[in-house]
Amino acid sequence: MNSPTVTEALQARKSIRAFNRQPVELSAVQKILELAALSASGGNVQPWKVDVLTGNALSELSQKVQIAVQGSGGKAEPEFPTYPENMIDPYNKRRKDCGEVMYEALNIPREDKMQRMMQTLRNFEFFGAPVGIIITAHQQMGMPQAMDIGIFMQSIMLLASERGLDTCPQVSWSIFPQPVKEYLGLGDDMKVMAGMCLGYKNNDEAVNNISQPRATLNEFASFHGF
Repeated sequence: MNSPTVTEALQARKSIRAFNRQPVELSAVQKILELAALSASGGNVQPWKVDVLTGNALSELSQKVQIAVQGSGGKAEPEFPTYPENMIDPYNKRRKDCGEVMYEALNIPREDKMQRMMQTLRNFEFFGAPVGIIITAHQQMGMPQAMDIGIFMQSIMLLASERGLDTCPQVSWSIFPQPVKEYLGLGDDMKVMAGMCLGYKNNDEAVNNISQPRATLNEFASFHGF
C-alpha cells in the first residue's frame, strides 16, 4: 500500500477525541519523532523537549493532573494565555463555532455544564489514546520558539497520518502545568507548551467524524506583484 502524499496526509488529518486501545509500537513513535526533529527552527535552536507516555505512566500522569484540576476550584496557573483577552471576530466566532460543532456531535447541550466539564477533563486522559506526548521548552524560549514547536507538532501529525495513526494536539496541558512537571521531574526552568494524543481513532464515535469549516483562500491571503 502506497503512503499518502503530503497533500493527502494534510487532508486526512483531524483532531481525534475518542481513541481505541490498539497499542502503538515504540519503534513507530521513535521514527515519527526522529523525522519530526528535521523540522525548521529559527537559528536551528530546536527548542522542543518531548516526553512520551504509555501504559501505567500515562494513567498515572492523567490521574495526577485530573486530581489537581478537580481540586483547584477552577483556578489554573497557565504557562501562557490560551487565547487573547477579548479576542475579536472572526477569530472568536470561529473558536465558539468549533466548540458547538464538537458538543453537538457529542450530544451535549449548552445548558449541560457538568457534561461539558467532564468532556474537558477527557483532555487529561489523552481522550483514551494509548500514547500521550508532552512537549516542553526552557523558560527562556519566547514566541518565535513557540512557532518552531508548532512546526514540529505539525510534522508529528503529518508523519502520524502517513502511517495510519491519528492525533489530537492539546494546549490544555499548559493550563495546569505544575502536576505535569512534578510527575515528569521537570524543574521550574521548563514550561509545558502542549500535549498530543497518538493512536488509532474509534470509528464508531460521531465526534471523530465532524468537519470544521475553514476560511477560504480569499479570506486570509493577499497576492502582490503576480
